[in-house]
Amino acid sequence: MQLQIEDYPGCAEAARTLIAARESGLAGPRLPAACRPQNQGQALAVQLRTAQLLRETRQDSIAAWKSALPTPEKTVVAPIYASTMAWAGTVPAQAPVVRIEPEIAFELARDLPAREEPYSHADVDAAIGGARLALEVLGCRYAAPEHASLPELLADHMFNAGLVLGPRIASPDAAPASMTLTLSVDGAEIEQHAGIHPNNQAKAGLYWLANFLRAQGLGLSAGQHVITGSYAGFLDVPANRDIELAYGDLGILKLRFATG
Repeated sequence: MQLQIEDYPGCAEAARTLIAARESGLAGPRLPAACRPQNQGQALAVQLRTAQLLRETRQDSIAAWKSALPTPEKTVVAPIYASTMAWAGTVPAQAPVVRIEPEIAFELARDLPAREEPYSHADVDAAIGGARLALEVLGCRYAAPEHASLPELLADHMFNAGLVLGPRIASPDAAPASMTLTLSVDGAEIEQHAGIHPNNQAKAGLYWLANFLRAQGLGLSAGQHVITGSYAGFLDVPANRDIELAYGDLGILKLRFATG
């Protein structure tokens, strides 16, 4: 699947509109028709313009990426910004219920810059410095995302609203294809899930991302984290309560989303 970033006249307006929605914390209408991306290449251009504007005006950098193996219908890739990342503990929240996805975050110890030669799996493995339990925090800048097109959703970073990093796991190679996820609230077990990685290999999305960015003249940087897909779809958890999520035998991520 060949996908190229495609700049277009309404790109900057779309990026500014989505940034305004991010900063207000309020979901709004779809993008104005005049600046709406019409395909995935234009949607990725909005992402990059968003990243550029956030860097230039807020000194907000790309600290992580979300990715997954693409399908003929859909590409899941988006930058995650430093201002929306947090360490497990007390994490600010804007709503009484927070929607999360349990993931593994791979941390890069070396750059994977743009180059002509494709990256092999071994090249990417050599750049990984470690891996952590992680939670993607979900959100959308559209009040009715079900009415937005796929390019609009991709332009809005595919529902990403942040990333919470938890404890390290023993090895990046320890991330399994499946594991039992156990959610507890205030010390009481609430639910269990037979977690399965959507690509059957947690690193698969990272291998793809390294070469996708390389082909666009972009790259990954040391210190960035990459998440590659949820083991259990999404979970809704209450704010202002003690949350524990056990990832099989890998470890436990503990946090509290705090409002106000």
